[in-house]
Amino acid sequence: MDEALLRQIWHERARHTALGGVVLGTALIAGFSMWIAINQSLGVVSAVHLVPALLWAVFVLNLDRLLVTSMVGGARRVGSLVMRLTVALTFGFIIAEPLIMRIFETAIVQHIKDERGDQLAALRANLVECNSEERAIAEGQGAVSPECADYTLTFATTPASVRRELSGLRAEATELQEVVTKDTADLNRLRNNAVKECAGGRGVGFTGRPGQGPLCRQRTADAEEFARTHPIAQNTTELAALRQRITVLEGRLGSAVSDFEKDRDAQIDGRVEEERSHQGPIGFLERLDALHTLSGQSFALGVATWAIRLFFVAVDCLPVVVKFFGGTSGYDELFKIRSAASQRIFAERVSTEERRAVEEYAAEQDDIDRRARMRRAEYDLSLQEHQVQLKARLGDAVSAYARDLLRGRAGGSSGATQTRPRADDRNSNAGRSAPAPSGAAAEAAMTGHHGTH
Repeated sequence: MDEALLRQIWHERARHTALGGVVLGTALIAGFSMWIAINQSLGVVSAVHLVPALLWAVFVLNLDRLLVTSMVGGARRVGSLVMRLTVALTFGFIIAEPLIMRIFETAIVQHIKDERGDQLAALRANLVECNSEERAIAEGQGAVSPECADYTLTFATTPASVRRELSGLRAEATELQEVVTKDTADLNRLRNNAVKECAGGRGVGFTGRPGQGPLCRQRTADAEEFARTHPIAQNTTELAALRQRITVLEGRLGSAVSDFEKDRDAQIDGRVEEERSHQGPIGFLERLDALHTLSGQSFALGVATWAIRLFFVAVDCLPVVVKFFGGTSGYDELFKIRSAASQRIFAERVSTEERRAVEEYAAEQDDIDRRARMRRAEYDLSLQEHQVQLKARLGDAVSAYARDLLRGRAGGSSGATQTRPRADDRNSNAGRSAPAPSGAAAEAAMTGHHGTH
């Protein structure tokens, strides 16, 4: 918000101040919601969590400012409104959830505790069911049911062996008891028949004559033979020993069952406590799931949660809606005028800077061309000076050569007879010591000689 523009439309200050307050309030609510969400996620309330919450509030503040300040007229306002409302709705739902869970925290926490208690109770029931004495005996025989695969405990000793031994002894004692009872009954019957026969008792198969007759002796012998071939006394003694062992094993079985149940209960308590430790503090996702579950179970709670949710969504969308339906304000008009003017000024400034740069580069190029021409002129002048010097040196050389020739001819005229050999010798020596002139030099010399004559 530009204060210079706002001073020009002082009557709209209250409107824009209220709109800024709404944006600031939305940001503060968002920061508070984030602080609650972090505390619920970590299970600890700390002032350190205010740092990310403050960052989130600043982010939401800047986002709402962007959504509001960028809606300044134009034919695309409806499309812009839809896009901004979509963003505002999304952030409204994100901000609303932690606040709703904080409002209904008591019911949510109690529901989560009940669910955790039910889970632990179900775990304990399954462990007890799958580790009963009968299950332990069945598992000892290799029969493990699929539903108990995750609930089977390991025991160092079980009452199964003692129970099996006791069951075997009881079966043996029962069988031996039947043998002893049958043998005793048969022996008593044989002995009674012998006594009756010897006493002259009457009946079917009896003679009715007392005394030691053949039949009396025979029945007595049969009874003695039966007693000798059937160890009733030994079986009775063995039966008593079996019963004694059974009594001892029954005592051992009681102790084994008691030890087994103690060991089983200790292991079950350990598993339950381990599961309880894994539950940990109540997290954000658990609260969210519990809120949705409770909303589905209670119509009143569902209506209340949606009412609160829509309220916070409306609060977050309020700046965009107010800005849209408020139309183009005087501040917006001044802002567009100033923005257009700034664009034009900037365009002119860029054009001026461009022309200045182009002129500077053109002047720099002209200076470069001028310096190049000066260097070429200086080079040409130096070349001409050198050529003049060469020509002067050449003229000097030709003049000297011509003077030498003239002196040689003058000497020949004054004393031709006497000095000719010397002149010839001198000319020959000069020819040997000095190089012959070039074609151009010779031509110049001849020209000079003819001119002299």
